[in-house]
Amino acid sequence: MVHEVILFGKRAVPLENRAKALSSRSRFNNRMQDMKGDLEFRRRWKHVSYIELWTDAAIFKYDDGSKWYMNIS
Repeated sequence: MVHEVILFGKRAVPLENRAKALSSRSRFNNRMQDMKGDLEFRRRWKHVSYIELWTDAAIFKYDDGSKWYMNIS
């Protein structure tokens, strides 16, 4: 299965669009642009290893196995 890649800052992270909808990816990209100024998000971003994109949420999976959910609707 081919995964997309999201570039944010200097990091590239694999992204799987499980919703298979362009509108979900568009909302996710807009939400990521909004997070540029959020220092806490930028700290978390350093440890993200994989992202699953669903219709209304993005699931960030970390190196240690934990997850963080971000609402994109």
